Amino acid sequence: MIIKSFKINDIKNSKSKFFLLYGENEGHKDEVINNFFINEFKGEIIKYDENQILNNEEIFYNTCLNDSLFDSEKIILVSRVTSKLFEIVKDLTEKNISNKKIILNSETLDKKSKIRQLFEKEDDLICIPFYQDNNYSLYKIAISFFKINKIAVSTENINLIIEKCLGDRKTLRNELNKILNYCFQRNKISSEEINRLINANDQENYFELIDNCLAKNSNQVTKIINNDQFSKAESIILVRSFISRVKRLIELKKLFEEIGDINQAITKFKPPIFWKDKEIVYKQISSWSSNEIYKMLNDINMLELKFKKNYEISNNLIFDFILNTSRATNS
Repeated sequence: MIIKSFKINDIKNSKSKFFLLYGENEGHKDEVINNFFINEFKGEIIKYDENQILNNEEIFYNTCLNDSLFDSEKIILVSRVTSKLFEIVKDLTEKNISNKKIILNSETLDKKSKIRQLFEKEDDLICIPFYQDNNYSLYKIAISFFKINKIAVSTENINLIIEKCLGDRKTLRNELNKILNYCFQRNKISSEEINRLINANDQENYFELIDNCLAKNSNQVTKIINNDQFSKAESIILVRSFISRVKRLIELKKLFEEIGDINQAITKFKPPIFWKDKEIVYKQISSWSSNEIYKMLNDINMLELKFKKNYEISNNLIFDFILNTSRATNS
């Protein structure tokens, strides 16, 4: 059964156990998965990549089919789905799946795709296509966001933000959250402030600092900190940008451990790594173990909590953290 993305609320009352989400609009898919499946869900969430399933079908079948009296509800998320999983998925749809929802996340699937055809024709299977946003749909998202958070922003500035996001919903959400963090306990923001927050050069400065930190280029990190005058207001942006980069590194490390080749992991990673960043990303993957990356993520989350208790020393906290991280030795 096909459900158009603008009728997405229809899935709230669906009793289906199987959902296929496909299309290039990753930002919209993430929103739907979080808002309709993940948020407020109290059970267990299990994540698979298609390659993991193909390499060990038995484990996946056991996860989907085995039950006990003490089992909680489960959501099983499968990413990077293609028609290679068709036979497995078709087989599972014919079995009794209880206390579980299986969500298949795919990129573009053409009309000849077997798995897409299966979900489109069967009434008890849900198929949702996600097409790219246009400026009007992004404008409505921005207007709603600022209204909910009671931040006064002009139409001109909203259009500027959308233009900078190049039609990408996920990027827009990131920019809106950046503005929200900046407007902590304030209800308006000026054109000058927005221009600074969404300025591409400034973002490059943030990520240049963080990328060199994660690559353990301590000399370059020191140089950037000494040359750039980051304000207190930007410290929270640095922290959030750092968290974003660390989460990306976690996913890259997982992909590398699956494939066994760093260059292939970088090439296959989605969203794509820009060519000029591949060398430094290679060094990041090589510089940290998985346990070290997870510990780093926990440390930076704790740092954000400290900001809220003592905003005045936020710059000192984040720069000390970045410098110490860039100088870390492998354990």
